Amino acid sequence: MRTRPLAPVTLAAILALLGALALAGVVMAKEVTLSTTLAGGATETPPGDPDGSGTASVTIDPDSGKVCWNISVSNIADATQSHIHVGAAGVSGDVVVPLDVDGFSGSTQGCVEGQDKALLAKIIANPAGYYVNVHTADYKPGAVRGQLAAAAPNTAMTPPARSPLALLGALLLLAAGFSGVRFARAMVTRR
Repeated sequence: MRTRPLAPVTLAAILALLGALALAGVVMAKEVTLSTTLAGGATETPPGDPDGSGTASVTIDPDSGKVCWNISVSNIADATQSHIHVGAAGVSGDVVVPLDVDGFSGSTQGCVEGQDKALLAKIIANPAGYYVNVHTADYKPGAVRGQLAAAAPNTAMTPPARSPLALLGALLLLAAGFSGVRFARAMVTRR
């Protein structure tokens, strides 16, 4: 009995592996959204505006170093600045990511780029160790503050990514499947 080299099986396995890796790369390059409810008074250290409130969401892309925000506040004076600080609840910490440093009234949104990628990975890994702080002229250390937390997951179905990498992954998996089927047919017909 003559044995045949396993080249078709090897080719199918390599194509399947490459396809899976290409698709995994699309999935892994993902932004992370964190959110918080902002409050004043005793949540700030020292105490902030007792009437202040708001919400903040922060989207972090650790691969590019980009951080985007959407902040809304109420019952505080015009904001002079907003930042992400390091620090657990009740602890005042240093600024680690500047958000709106030009000031705003009511709400602000925007993005900053070129942030430290290792720091962004730390924020994603432990969002409760960081907080969004909104400063005013009356409350320079902070009028309202909120510890970051992972945003509620979006459970709606989203369409598959349409990127060249995703297309390549799908084509490689398809090619691997055809190679495997052809090899299996050849083995069956030879017996």
